[in-house]
Amino acid sequence: MTGSNFGIPRPTGTGPTEQPILLTHAASTFLNAHARIVAAGKVIKARIDKRETRMVAVPGLIALATLLYCVFHGYIVSGVILAAIVGFGALCLAGMVSAVISKPTDSTPAQLIAIGVEEVQRFAALMNRGRYQWVRRDYDFVGVFPDTGFVYYFGPTTRWQHLLMAGHQTVRQVRVNITTKISQTSTSTTEHGRRYALAPTRNVAVLSKGKSTTTHQTSTTTHTSHVLEIQYQAGAGTAPAWLSVNFGEDGRLAEDWRLMIAQTAGLA
Repeated sequence: MTGSNFGIPRPTGTGPTEQPILLTHAASTFLNAHARIVAAGKVIKARIDKRETRMVAVPGLIALATLLYCVFHGYIVSGVILAAIVGFGALCLAGMVSAVISKPTDSTPAQLIAIGVEEVQRFAALMNRGRYQWVRRDYDFVGVFPDTGFVYYFGPTTRWQHLLMAGHQTVRQVRVNITTKISQTSTSTTEHGRRYALAPTRNVAVLSKGKSTTTHQTSTTTHTSHVLEIQYQAGAGTAPAWLSVNFGEDGRLAEDWRLMIAQTAGLA
């Protein structure tokens, strides 16, 4: 998921003092909304998990009750068969009921992204650092202030704190790490040729041998992920740290932002 924005903020503040790294807490309105939305999402997830558990547990209990009833009356083999049939039927019925009754909708991702966008726009304008541009990937926001040479990040890596970095003093390197994951799925299909039946009597028949052909097919799926990685350091002798923003399969956008950050930080 991607979102981006650019603009020239109004001079609504004096901006931060000249520090190589500025770590600022998000607004209390954002933190309160974030906590409330996350809690609501957990409640909805618990309801969905409870419903899915019932879908499996109830047919299983019905099948078990049927089996015990048949065994108690001495029908062991037929009881097993009947319990399997009843359990399968109950499972199908539960699936049909679940399809008719829609599951609770979890709007947590969309709500978190919406309040995140509002918070980033508020902060970018408040910093008063000239032109700015940012991009969103899921819950991660990364941006640049090209006129003043600042690089920006906001997201879960900093525990929802705004990170403003003086590019030429702080950013050490920026790169795009490409990972490829290959998954394979194999399927087998067996086709039986024509078979002849010999019937010497009405009640006895002998099947002759037929020819069977088995075909094996393997499908390969490749997933490529482009991760923008930014190494930054507060000062000489301090431990460096990394920021990672996953751009998924959009390698072109990841490279564009690598170049913009490198130019802003004076690395290009």
